[in-house]
Amino acid sequence: MTTKKILVLAIVTPIVLGVLGVGGYYGSQALMQNDAANNKDLEKFGLTVLPKSPTPTPTQDDEELKDIYKKSTGVLGATQEVATFADDKLSPTQKVIKGLMNDKDQLVQDKEELYDEIAQLKAKIAELEEYKRLNEHFAPDKISEELAKVKARLKKNLLNSPSAARFNNRQIDIVSSASAVEYDKFIRRNRLILSDFQREELVNIYLPEFAFCLGDGVDIAANSAVEERDLVRFFETQDISILKPALRQDLDTVLTPCQEALHEQLSKFTPGKA
Repeated sequence: MTTKKILVLAIVTPIVLGVLGVGGYYGSQALMQNDAANNKDLEKFGLTVLPKSPTPTPTQDDEELKDIYKKSTGVLGATQEVATFADDKLSPTQKVIKGLMNDKDQLVQDKEELYDEIAQLKAKIAELEEYKRLNEHFAPDKISEELAKVKARLKKNLLNSPSAARFNNRQIDIVSSASAVEYDKFIRRNRLILSDFQREELVNIYLPEFAFCLGDGVDIAANSAVEERDLVRFFETQDISILKPALRQDLDTVLTPCQEALHEQLSKFTPGKA
C-alpha cells in the first residue's frame, strides 16, 4: 500500500468513526424520548382506569385529556357538548384509554340500573310476604280460632258483670256471637293482625258497649225462647234463612243503630298505638 493511500485512510477513519458516534448518540437520545412518551401514556392509563388507587398528582396533560370527554358550561350558561373531533388528535394509547373510560361509564350505568331493579324486587318480595302473612292469618282455621277466643272472652266478661245480670244465657250467647261477627268484619275490612294486647282492648273497651246495646234490643226483637235460639244460630252461622221475615225485620231495627255506634267508636281505634 502506498504512503498516499495510508495517509487518506488514516484521515477518513476517524471521520467515519466520529459520524457513527454522533449518529449513535442522537439515535439513543431518540429512543429515550420515545420511552419517556410511552411511560407518560402509561401514567395516563393508570390515572384514568384506576382512579381509586393511590396515584401521583395528575399532570396538566392528563387533565386536558379527561376534559375532552366532559360536558362543560359556556360563559353564557349554555351547555358545551363533548368534543367530537378529539379522536383525530389522540394517539393509539389515548384511544385505548378513551375506550376504557367509555366502558367504565357504561358499567357504572348498568350497576345503577341493577340496583334499581334489586330495590324493586325487594319491595315486591316484601309485598308478597305481607300478602302471604295476611292470607295465612285469615285462613278459615286460624281466624275461627281467633273469633272463638274473642267470643269466649267477651262472654266471660258479661257473665262476671253485674250490669249484664238482666240478660239470660241465650241473650248473652247472642250478643257474644254478634260481637265476634263485628270483630271479624272490622279486622278483615282493615286487614289487621292484632296483638293480644290490641285484641283485649277491643274486647274490653269497644265491644261491651255494642253487646249491651244489642242485648237490650234482642229482648224486644225476640218474642219467645224459640226466636232467641234462632238468633243464636244465625249469629253463629250467618245463615239469614234461619230467621223468619218478621224476626229478621225486628232484628235489623235494633241491630243497625248498635252497629253504627260501634263503627263510630272503632274509627277511633289506632292499632299502631296499642
